[in-house]
Amino acid sequence: MPNNTLNLDENERLSVNYLNRQLSNARVFGYSNASIGEWHDIGEEELSQHIKNQQLDHTFSEKCVLVGQSINIETLQKIAHGIFESAQYIVVSAHHLHGEFSKQAILLELFHATSENPGSQSSPQRPNKLVSNTALLALAQQYFLDCFAVTNTQLSTPGLIVMDMDSTIINMECIDEIAALVGVEDKVSALTERAMQGELDFNQSLLARLSCLTGIKLVELEKLKSRLPVNPGFAITMRYLQNNGWITCIASGGFTYFADYLKDTFELTYAYSNVLSIDQGVLTGNVEGEIVNAQMKRQILVDKCQQHNIKAHQSIAIGDGANDLLMMQEAALGVAYKAKPKVQLAANANIHYCGFEGLLYCLQP
Repeated sequence: MPNNTLNLDENERLSVNYLNRQLSNARVFGYSNASIGEWHDIGEEELSQHIKNQQLDHTFSEKCVLVGQSINIETLQKIAHGIFESAQYIVVSAHHLHGEFSKQAILLELFHATSENPGSQSSPQRPNKLVSNTALLALAQQYFLDCFAVTNTQLSTPGLIVMDMDSTIINMECIDEIAALVGVEDKVSALTERAMQGELDFNQSLLARLSCLTGIKLVELEKLKSRLPVNPGFAITMRYLQNNGWITCIASGGFTYFADYLKDTFELTYAYSNVLSIDQGVLTGNVEGEIVNAQMKRQILVDKCQQHNIKAHQSIAIGDGANDLLMMQEAALGVAYKAKPKVQLAANANIHYCGFEGLLYCLQP
């Protein structure tokens, strides 16, 4: 038995503070599924040698980040057995954002057992993926944690982020709130929900909803603009990205009246959204120009990457609805923000419990 094997008592297994103290002191834990739940205590400087001693190979490893506030050793062991039971060995360490945003951020490196036969001269086959979207969604649902695969996208290298607005940057659907001003919110909200679920054509749905808003005075929209509920973590996430030279862009099926206000407030680079048709200070129930739909959102991402010479792996798209799927699929990193089920399944990363800052955990420093 290795001399760094841990004999943890019940209090240490259950204590969140115990795990946080060890990680903050540059300790690294190793967990062996093969040895029936054996934990190892490793210093960061000893990690490389320990991996060699365990006969592990970084060629066959994957990384993910767990984000929460009540993660302990007991939880990690249950996750190892229940979600990542195919991993031979798991190295547990502090993510570089551990302790930021008042949350734990714990990095797991999962090692596969190689399929190479002893004495074989052929290259070992790469095993099935451990950190799959299915596994991470199951983990989030069972343990009420956010969990993200570590990507190749780097925070410190300039990139492009294209963001939906309604229910992503702000915690409301602007068109539903406008509808509430004239008492047709139920009808409009139902159409909005069906459009976001992908059950209705977005353009037709938008025009049908707008027709319900004919006659609303522009001055009423000013009341909404002054109290937009910006989602937690958005402002600090923009500061992180902007400080590292990122292009920040809104691409919204909502309206310029609100998107342009957010662009100016948070000093974003671009904002693209629909232009409400107004006649003598009153909404006409239509839009001017081309509708910003799923296809246009994707094209905005493509065009801005080309315009600013953004490397392919440095693009992010984040949204919550079906009309965000095309731009999320086009981006190197497609992030679903508290999204509809269809969007969650298609995303590279899902934010369930964090604020907007959750996307930062997906990035390399």
